[in-house]
Amino acid sequence: MTARPKITTGSNDRPKDDTIAQTGPGLPDDTSRPVEATDDQIKHAKESLRETPRQKLKREVDEEIELSQKGAE
Repeated sequence: MTARPKITTGSNDRPKDDTIAQTGPGLPDDTSRPVEATDDQIKHAKESLRETPRQKLKREVDEEIELSQKGAE
């Protein structure tokens, strides 16, 4: 392995020529755990992607009105 000069000496030091994240050529080095989501979280994410900004604002206002009627702020 070729030694490369470091640009920092901290805990995140890396060789000066290294790429950031997955911007470089070749296979990415993604050794992290896969994201796990429940069915409810997936459903909520899909619904939030389908609504228009107007629908989202209306839903948020309706939720605020409902909460204020219940006495929560």
